[in-house]
Amino acid sequence: MDAIKRHWDIRSSDYNDFVVRGFSIDRERRSWQEHFTSILGSEPLDILDVGCGPGIVSMQLADLGHRMTSVDLSDRMLEYARENANANGFDIDFLQADARGLPFDDDSFDAVVSDYMLWTVPEPRKVISEWYKVLKPGHVLAYTDGDWFTDPRMTSLRCRVSSFFVRMEKGRPKDDVEREEAQLDLWSAHADRPADDIRMLEEAGFRDIRVIDNVQRKVLYGTRYLAHGLTNNHFTVTAVKP
Repeated sequence: MDAIKRHWDIRSSDYNDFVVRGFSIDRERRSWQEHFTSILGSEPLDILDVGCGPGIVSMQLADLGHRMTSVDLSDRMLEYARENANANGFDIDFLQADARGLPFDDDSFDAVVSDYMLWTVPEPRKVISEWYKVLKPGHVLAYTDGDWFTDPRMTSLRCRVSSFFVRMEKGRPKDDVEREEAQLDLWSAHADRPADDIRMLEEAGFRDIRVIDNVQRKVLYGTRYLAHGLTNNHFTVTAVKP
């Protein structure tokens, strides 16, 4: 887990730039909020955001009136998250925590969310069991992720186009980041996703599991889509704790 923490500490600056830019684009922010509302409803909830990164999902949900508790392993990510929340006037409780051992009582939250985090963890089954533990019975887990390694739409042409538009955003070259991630020996590099996700969720006890494919087409536009949505299926998985 130390290697994962170092990776995200190092990537925190450019990742923060990416998500802050997205939060500042009204159409993108509203699209994400509509996506969450279609899953969680509009009634204010006590929500746990696991792997919150720079806090953008937490802010999107807080902006809808939800009460947010947000955790991440990376100190640097949490620094950015607190700065972003303060700059936008959101009162969010940010805590450092390992997703494999969440510091909350059983049945604590009305919903659990997580965006682009599960693929990086060394023990996904343990993380999913922790999500199950802290979620109230009858309530919803919703997380977004992707097949970053074996998606058939990762053709040479699409990857070149994506890399070009990533460079236009003045971020780090996409191929440099991908080489670093390959060195982490992640479970998701060898997984059949989201089929393997569904199996792990069922093992943990979740029911009514559903997959929403191609979320990137709903929330990314223009060059943002070409840079970050062209080569992979971004899927949201929802599941209910009985």
